[in-house]
Amino acid sequence: MIETGSHTVLVFVKLQFLQQWSRFNGAEGITYTVTGKAGELLVVTEDENAAKTTYWFILNEGHEVWVIDDVAHIPALCVKSDKGDEARCRG
Repeated sequence: MIETGSHTVLVFVKLQFLQQWSRFNGAEGITYTVTGKAGELLVVTEDENAAKTTYWFILNEGHEVWVIDDVAHIPALCVKSDKGDEARCRG
């Protein structure tokens, strides 16, 4: 188990996992674990006026993100944020 001092919990409309992650479906939700040296996570939220904001997180190997319904439990603080939906398809 990897301990971190800071956590973030966000209600999201979109998640984008970059680099290497594994996924485990549990009874209560889904757990994503960083399997490479680091993993990047983009979380897109939406406010009451439908305005979107994208948050970037950098997580280290072994860190787990728990997703229960539309809530993400992230063992880190965001490294940056920007207005709009910045999650993009590759290609």
